[in-house]
Amino acid sequence: MAGEADGPFKGLLVPILLPEKCYDQLFVQWDLLHVPCLKILLSKGLGLGIVAGSLLVKLPQVFKLLGAKSAEGLSLQSVMLELVALTGTVVYSITNNFPFSSWGEALFLTLQTVAICFLVMHYRGETVKGAIELSSLLEQFHFHSSSE
Repeated sequence: MAGEADGPFKGLLVPILLPEKCYDQLFVQWDLLHVPCLKILLSKGLGLGIVAGSLLVKLPQVFKLLGAKSAEGLSLQSVMLELVALTGTVVYSITNNFPFSSWGEALFLTLQTVAICFLVMHYRGETVKGAIELSSLLEQFHFHSSSE
Protein backbone atom coordinates (compact mmCIF):
# COMPACT_ATOMS: atom_id res chain seq x y z
CA MET A 1 0.00 0.00 0.00
CA ALA A 2 2.88 2.39 0.77
CA GLY A 3 4.36 1.78 -2.69
CA GLU A 4 1.01 2.66 -4.22
CA ALA A 5 0.89 5.95 -2.27
CA ASP A 6 4.28 6.92 -3.71
CA GLY A 7 3.20 6.48 -7.33
CA PRO A 8 5.05 7.98 -10.28
CA PHE A 9 2.95 11.15 -10.37
CA LYS A 10 3.22 12.01 -6.69
CA GLY A 11 6.58 13.74 -7.13
CA LEU A 12 5.06 16.04 -9.75
CA LEU A 13 1.58 16.62 -8.38
CA VAL A 14 2.22 17.10 -4.67
CA PRO A 15 4.51 20.11 -4.70
CA ILE A 16 2.83 21.80 -7.66
CA LEU A 17 -0.91 21.07 -7.71
CA LEU A 18 -2.01 19.23 -4.59
CA PRO A 19 -1.31 18.92 -0.89
CA GLU A 20 -0.28 15.39 0.07
CA LYS A 21 -3.60 14.69 1.81
CA CYS A 22 -5.46 15.48 -1.42
CA TYR A 23 -3.11 13.29 -3.47
CA ASP A 24 -3.89 10.43 -1.08
CA GLN A 25 -7.62 11.20 -1.21
CA LEU A 26 -7.78 11.31 -5.02
CA PHE A 27 -5.15 8.80 -6.15
CA VAL A 28 -4.77 6.33 -3.27
CA GLN A 29 -8.34 6.12 -1.97
CA TRP A 30 -9.74 6.89 -5.47
CA ASP A 31 -12.30 9.33 -4.09
CA LEU A 32 -12.41 11.31 -7.33
CA LEU A 33 -15.40 13.39 -6.24
CA HIS A 34 -13.84 14.80 -3.05
CA VAL A 35 -14.98 18.40 -3.48
CA PRO A 36 -12.38 20.27 -1.35
CA CYS A 37 -9.51 18.53 -3.15
CA LEU A 38 -11.11 19.05 -6.56
CA LYS A 39 -11.42 22.77 -5.79
CA ILE A 40 -7.71 22.94 -4.92
CA LEU A 41 -6.75 21.02 -8.06
CA LEU A 42 -8.94 23.19 -10.28
CA SER A 43 -7.72 26.44 -8.73
CA LYS A 44 -4.02 25.58 -8.95
CA GLY A 45 -4.43 24.08 -12.43
CA LEU A 46 -6.16 27.20 -13.76
CA GLY A 47 -3.54 29.43 -12.12
CA LEU A 48 -0.71 27.53 -13.79
CA GLY A 49 -2.62 27.54 -17.08
CA ILE A 50 -2.89 31.32 -16.92
CA VAL A 51 0.84 31.56 -16.19
CA ALA A 52 1.60 29.31 -19.16
CA GLY A 53 -0.69 31.36 -21.40
CA SER A 54 1.00 34.59 -20.35
CA LEU A 55 4.20 33.34 -21.95
CA LEU A 56 2.65 34.10 -25.33
CA VAL A 57 0.67 37.29 -24.73
CA LYS A 58 3.14 39.91 -25.95
CA LEU A 59 5.31 37.80 -28.22
CA PRO A 60 3.35 38.75 -31.39
CA GLN A 61 4.03 42.42 -30.61
CA VAL A 62 7.73 41.71 -30.03
CA PHE A 63 7.98 39.82 -33.34
CA LYS A 64 6.09 42.57 -35.18
CA LEU A 65 8.53 45.18 -33.83
CA LEU A 66 11.48 43.04 -34.86
CA GLY A 67 10.03 42.37 -38.29
CA ALA A 68 9.18 46.03 -38.98
CA LYS A 69 12.45 47.24 -37.46
CA SER A 70 10.43 50.16 -36.14
CA ALA A 71 8.51 51.13 -33.02
CA GLU A 72 6.55 53.87 -34.72
CA GLY A 73 3.21 54.45 -33.03
CA LEU A 74 4.26 53.11 -29.64
CA SER A 75 4.46 55.46 -26.71
CA LEU A 76 7.56 54.91 -24.60
CA GLN A 77 5.82 56.50 -21.61
CA SER A 78 2.90 54.05 -21.77
CA VAL A 79 5.24 51.06 -22.10
CA MET A 80 7.28 52.31 -19.10
CA LEU A 81 4.12 52.90 -17.07
CA GLU A 82 2.96 49.36 -17.80
CA LEU A 83 6.39 48.10 -16.79
CA VAL A 84 6.19 49.93 -13.46
CA ALA A 85 2.72 48.49 -12.75
CA LEU A 86 3.77 44.93 -13.61
CA THR A 87 7.00 45.17 -11.64
CA GLY A 88 5.10 46.47 -8.61
CA THR A 89 2.74 43.51 -8.80
CA VAL A 90 5.59 41.00 -8.98
CA VAL A 91 7.59 42.57 -6.15
CA TYR A 92 4.53 42.83 -3.90
CA SER A 93 3.63 39.20 -4.56
CA ILE A 94 7.15 37.93 -3.89
CA THR A 95 7.42 40.03 -0.73
CA ASN A 96 4.17 38.55 0.59
CA ASN A 97 5.12 34.97 -0.38
CA PHE A 98 2.13 34.49 -2.66
CA PRO A 99 2.17 31.23 -4.63
CA PHE A 100 3.77 31.43 -8.08
CA SER A 101 0.50 30.44 -9.74
CA SER A 102 -1.04 33.72 -8.54
CA TRP A 103 1.68 36.09 -9.81
CA GLY A 104 3.68 34.19 -12.42
CA GLU A 105 1.76 35.77 -15.30
CA ALA A 106 2.86 39.22 -14.12
CA LEU A 107 6.48 38.06 -14.14
CA PHE A 108 6.32 36.82 -17.73
CA LEU A 109 4.43 39.93 -18.85
CA THR A 110 7.12 42.04 -17.16
CA LEU A 111 9.87 40.27 -19.07
CA GLN A 112 8.05 40.68 -22.38
CA THR A 113 7.35 44.34 -21.64
CA VAL A 114 11.04 44.85 -20.87
CA ALA A 115 11.80 43.51 -24.35
CA ILE A 116 9.24 45.85 -25.92
CA CYS A 117 10.61 48.81 -23.98
CA PHE A 118 14.13 48.03 -25.11
CA LEU A 119 13.01 47.68 -28.73
CA VAL A 120 11.20 51.03 -28.62
CA MET A 121 14.34 52.72 -27.34
CA HIS A 122 16.56 50.80 -29.76
CA TYR A 123 14.54 51.83 -32.81
CA ARG A 124 14.60 55.44 -31.60
CA GLY A 125 18.39 55.33 -31.67
CA GLU A 126 18.78 55.11 -27.89
CA THR A 127 20.10 51.54 -27.62
CA VAL A 128 22.76 52.22 -25.00
CA LYS A 129 20.47 54.42 -22.93
CA GLY A 130 17.75 51.78 -23.11
CA ALA A 131 20.11 49.00 -22.05
CA ILE A 132 21.38 51.04 -19.11
CA GLU A 133 17.90 52.03 -17.92
CA LEU A 134 16.50 48.53 -18.25
CA SER A 135 19.49 46.94 -16.50
CA SER A 136 19.02 49.48 -13.72
CA LEU A 137 15.33 48.59 -13.47
CA LEU A 138 16.12 44.87 -13.37
CA GLU A 139 18.76 45.45 -10.69
CA GLN A 140 16.23 47.32 -8.57
CA PHE A 141 13.72 44.52 -9.11
CA HIS A 142 16.32 41.94 -8.04
CA PHE A 143 17.22 44.01 -4.96
CA HIS A 144 13.57 44.34 -3.85
CA SER A 145 12.71 40.69 -4.45
CA SER A 146 15.79 39.38 -2.61
CA SER A 147 15.61 41.79 0.34
CA GLU A 148 12.84 39.87 2.11
